Amino acid sequence: MAEEAKKGKGLLARRKAHCTACCVALAVLLILGALALAFYLRYRPRPPRVVATPVDVSIDEFALLPHPSLRVSVGVHVVVANPSNSPYRYGAALGPVTYRGAPVGETLVPAGEIGGKSTARVEPATVVDGVKVAESPHFASDAVAGVLPFVAVVRVVGKALVLRAFEVPVTVEVVCLVRIYVFHGESSSRCASTVRTGARAAGTGGGFPAAGYGHE
Repeated sequence: MAEEAKKGKGLLARRKAHCTACCVALAVLLILGALALAFYLRYRPRPPRVVATPVDVSIDEFALLPHPSLRVSVGVHVVVANPSNSPYRYGAALGPVTYRGAPVGETLVPAGEIGGKSTARVEPATVVDGVKVAESPHFASDAVAGVLPFVAVVRVVGKALVLRAFEVPVTVEVVCLVRIYVFHGESSSRCASTVRTGARAAGTGGGFPAAGYGHE
């Protein structure tokens, strides 16, 4: 009987030790999970926001006679706010400039970085081939009407860095309809922006609606 009592006490002690070890392990897992959640909530990448898209246009040369000619400078600038604590780094990217659907130039965004909780102005180099515009079959009629319509696309393609270890793809795209009033030397613009993250940044799926439309 005494031997059986000792065995029972030993078994009970082992069960208590096992239960204590399980409770400790569970508590450690809960603490680690809470810490991971806190880190995620603090450092998770939030999509950047396009807060402004100022467009600068200058007409350097315009003529219909003796032969059509045009030389313009177009600058589409994108002001991007990064609400995340993580920096947003982007590489060089090209975007098209079209006139009546035909390519006549391009925008080139240089590589850069937007720090966490900061706002930066992205200034791509924009080139418009005035010869191609003047050779378009639509140029004469548009010039007589006094308005030349262009569409300029600016793409900012990069990644948000999380905890200096993980990268999340983020793409910002701005599409601007630019109207140049050749007889007045003025212009107007209407821009729409889209932000895509994760797999959507590679061109699949939809995006976050950003700044919408604006006029310059």
